[in-house]
Amino acid sequence: MNPLLTTLDFPDNWLPIKLSQILRVSSGKSLKRTQLTEDGNVPVYGAHGIMGSYSEGFIEKGTLLIGRVGFYAGSIMRTKEFSWVTDNSLIVSSSSVVNSNFLELSLKHLNLGSLTSQTAQPVISGQKIYSQIIFLPPVNEQTKIVDSYNELISKVNTIEKEQEQLKQLATQLKQKVLDVAMQGKLVPQDPNDEPASVLLEKIRAEKQRLYEEGKIKKKDLVETELVKDGDNAYYQNLPDSWEIVPLKNIVNYRIGKTPNTKNKNYWTNHEGFPWISIADMGKDKYIGRTTRKITNKAVEEVFKGIVSPKGTLIMSFKLSIGKTNLLGKNSVHNEAIISIFPYWDNNNVLRNYLYLVLPIISNSGETISAIKGKTLNSKKIDVLPIPLPTIREQQEINTKVMLFLRILEIIS
Repeated sequence: MNPLLTTLDFPDNWLPIKLSQILRVSSGKSLKRTQLTEDGNVPVYGAHGIMGSYSEGFIEKGTLLIGRVGFYAGSIMRTKEFSWVTDNSLIVSSSSVVNSNFLELSLKHLNLGSLTSQTAQPVISGQKIYSQIIFLPPVNEQTKIVDSYNELISKVNTIEKEQEQLKQLATQLKQKVLDVAMQGKLVPQDPNDEPASVLLEKIRAEKQRLYEEGKIKKKDLVETELVKDGDNAYYQNLPDSWEIVPLKNIVNYRIGKTPNTKNKNYWTNHEGFPWISIADMGKDKYIGRTTRKITNKAVEEVFKGIVSPKGTLIMSFKLSIGKTNLLGKNSVHNEAIISIFPYWDNNNVLRNYLYLVLPIISNSGETISAIKGKTLNSKKIDVLPIPLPTIREQQEINTKVMLFLRILEIIS
């Protein structure tokens, strides 16, 4: 008996019944894959649903099936029309004492897949199915249970659909709020603010200092000219205190690497440095866990001992463009991601501002033309046009947008 059944309190008029007392299973009929056609008018069922079509059939609409072999052995199906069923499935016929829909629910509850033989090709036999026990209520109660179940499922499906619609709306609202923020319309202006041009002078002075200390190269001092194209047209009406600057002029960035996947000395399942791929970049602001880690040896030999410190802003620029996260730990990442380091940043205000706006900027305007093959090249990264507010406005934008995002997350 299923151990779960022994822990449940069933009504007195529910009887423990072996499946052998209420159903019989028989194998479907063999059909070679070469016999399947694309233009046949009869669906062919295998171990997990329709696998093609054929010109003939022998099973009526609404017949219960159980996957017999393979990964989906034990799965429960029901034919949607007159069909052919292959010998990869078992055909179920049942007694009149059990409602067919109630039986379907009961079979799904039994997890028949756990009864398969432990071989290279899992197989479930009729004898193992027959030995299973269910508690069977009177027929009229079976019908009520099925009706209640269908009603609940309908409500669940409605809720899931509404949640999906809400998520889509939340995404649209998020982008709209960021659009408004990036046009200088989310935060009120203050004539007493230091203009963004002063911030740019601080950045230039910091770059010069880093160059003199040998921490950046002379070419990093050369500022990139912003190309006047469709990207900039989006920001034509910015407040006077703002500036539009190419990303390269205000940050240094570093592209990641992937250690040799065949070198066992580079990868570890234990303590090590987190190695981030785009799959690890989620909706949370900080990345805490990664699917893979690398050894100290890999850090030294592949990354030359250079890791991105906790709190670093990262952005994907291949496959999935413009995903941003902050590092929850000292980490490294693959070559589809860049670590971004603002040259001058008071209390990470600019970092947090870029975290919010880069996903929009890297996927909007004329920049989108760079994503052929789903990648941004380094030249396009350099000239991403950043609408740069005053420091106070950056701080207020960060606070208001993050508050709005938390509200959206609670709602959706």
